Amino acid sequence: MEEKRINEIQRKVNILLREKRLKPALERLGEEIDSLNSWELRTRYSEVTTAYNYMLEYMCKGMPDPNRALMHSELIGKAYLLNDEIAISRLAEHSISVYCQMRRKYKGEAAISDYHHRLREHSINMAMMQLMPGNEEKIKEVAKRHEQESGELFMQLWSEGSWSKKQRGEAQEMLSDLEVDNNDKAMFVSAITISLFKIFDPLKAIFLCDAATHEEVAISQRALVGLFITTFINNHRIEYYPELKRRIEQLCETPDFENRLLIMQLQLLRTRETQKIDRKMREEIIPAMLKNPNIRNAKLGLDLEKELEQDDKNPEWQAWIDDDGIKNKLDEMAQWQTEGADVYMSTFSQLKHYPFFNEMPNWFRPFDINNSAVAGIIPSSADTNKINVLKTLFASKFFCNSDKYSFCFTLQQVPEEQRSMLMGQLGEQHGEDIADPDTEQPSIPRKVEEELQSNQYIQDLYRFFKLSSFRNEFTDPFTLSLNLLESESPGNLLRTPQSMLRIFRYLLQKEYYTEASEIGSSIEHLKEENVCDAQFYQEMGYCKQKAAEYDAALKYYNKADIVKPDTLWTVRHIAQCHRLKRDPKSALPYYLQAEQLAPDNRAILMQTGECLVALKRFDEAFNRFFKVEYLEPDSIRSWRAIAWCSFMVEKYEQAAEYYSRLHASPKRNMQDWLNAGHVELVRGNNNPAIEFYQKAAALCKDGDEFSSNLFGDKKVLLAKGVSFNDLILIRDIVG
Repeated sequence: MEEKRINEIQRKVNILLREKRLKPALERLGEEIDSLNSWELRTRYSEVTTAYNYMLEYMCKGMPDPNRALMHSELIGKAYLLNDEIAISRLAEHSISVYCQMRRKYKGEAAISDYHHRLREHSINMAMMQLMPGNEEKIKEVAKRHEQESGELFMQLWSEGSWSKKQRGEAQEMLSDLEVDNNDKAMFVSAITISLFKIFDPLKAIFLCDAATHEEVAISQRALVGLFITTFINNHRIEYYPELKRRIEQLCETPDFENRLLIMQLQLLRTRETQKIDRKMREEIIPAMLKNPNIRNAKLGLDLEKELEQDDKNPEWQAWIDDDGIKNKLDEMAQWQTEGADVYMSTFSQLKHYPFFNEMPNWFRPFDINNSAVAGIIPSSADTNKINVLKTLFASKFFCNSDKYSFCFTLQQVPEEQRSMLMGQLGEQHGEDIADPDTEQPSIPRKVEEELQSNQYIQDLYRFFKLSSFRNEFTDPFTLSLNLLESESPGNLLRTPQSMLRIFRYLLQKEYYTEASEIGSSIEHLKEENVCDAQFYQEMGYCKQKAAEYDAALKYYNKADIVKPDTLWTVRHIAQCHRLKRDPKSALPYYLQAEQLAPDNRAILMQTGECLVALKRFDEAFNRFFKVEYLEPDSIRSWRAIAWCSFMVEKYEQAAEYYSRLHASPKRNMQDWLNAGHVELVRGNNNPAIEFYQKAAALCKDGDEFSSNLFGDKKVLLAKGVSFNDLILIRDIVG
């Protein structure tokens, strides 16, 4: 109960601060700090309240203060930080969470500089020991001790409060020390990142800005990913930390940064595909088609919603994918992902039960074949090709670090004989791709390396927040949109026509139509030349059509038609929108235009005919349906249309003939039996009519469904001389 109360107070104070109501927020914090035995927090709180009271006093006296607004903003920022720290300090007294346990454990522990010294010594000693043969056991022992120390540093960094400027300086010294192992620096960056999920400290975020310019790609990309995610979550607070805001702006001014940010933005958006894949697997794919009688014409075998699915995205839009080189990138990445999807998540999610993953720091460890947990996985004497297979897999940039460790642990569980057989099979399958890792390999361009490293790290983070036993310690960032355009910083850098267009088209391809159309509207308002072309208007119309905003869709399709007239895809979609608005009269001219552009297109002929049926122009409709049958003699859709139209114009023998064809087809359905029953009932052939109705009823889930379908055609049947009482009796006979 106490935890719940503390969290609720923290939430309420945050709301007050978002509304810039500093006075009541400070009053709430004052009540909480009174119960804390923390001289440091009490001092910081007093400094904020004193400065705020002086500011109010000067204002009351009418004293000029040009820095008043800036000072007020900075005080709100300090209050945000105090709110986090007071809540965490209060929780540390009561909570049994791992975070609070670590906070209690490492309270007053060694400074960053002490760990820096120990990690530096380890790197030097390890380098010297590796020069001397016969030290394998000693090296393994030293490595294990080093891993323990780096893990302790990780947990301390995660659980400590906000930094002082001295601590930030110590962190920067460690980052710039060339004799500290880069893997240790990468772990350091990750620890700072996840600590920001608990307490958003501007000095730690500034440190990530510094790390984002590091020469080592693995470090810089970890820092960038961490910076983007944590600032996205805390975007509403950035304005209150001027130094952080300036530092992010400076970072954004570095060469080619917009492109780097765009690539990382698309990678973050791609994590949604992993969620979609998992969800589809759990739910076994929800049927795409809703059986909505308002948008069906079952008599013609027509479902407008299905029609939209069949007549999908414009094939010409594929050009933007080719132009951006996505296909080539997928080839370069050895198809590690299909259009960016994390195809290994479901496989490796089952391999995270090893004791190694019971330690939080290990979820963030860069893969190292010399790690004590996996040392020895590569035998000292074995088939060279098999060794190369393992080394190549472990050096691959296409598996995240966490999955490489999982793979090692799985191999360790496999008996030696089977392991050797597995390596042999992999060698046979990928023999041409297996190079000797000990020979000099072509260097990867830095841009490609950055893209691979950031993707790899995002997947490590995704696994941590989705699979680790520590995930309940955090709010999962991957449940958020992670669309940086929703944030001020660094989202502003992506608000260029080219970047926004790329994001817009990615979201459209992945069927986030509402989100895509919002970005598209922003692009449209930029009024940039050569951006709002016919394809853009087609895409915007398609987003609106998928969102059932047909009037808006028509507006964009008409713009596309003006810019690039007589385009078949555009004309068809204008017609579709009119039909979906229940306006076949307006749809027909566009279908006729589409017919002229593609006279033998069977789908267009059918759609035109169906539109003519809705307008009761049956003779013209027959012409289209018979042409489709001529072009495609076994067309079930044309048979259904001809049969129903024949029934409507009282060509009962022709109708019966076509329903007979349908009954002989394995694709027959309930409506085919029901409609055949109607034909025989109108002709006065009650016995065969009853037989057909019974077969229709057998395909309904119950008698009520059959009754609903039967009486759904009441108006048509009554017009053809069937009495209402006969329908009641048929329902009772069949039911």
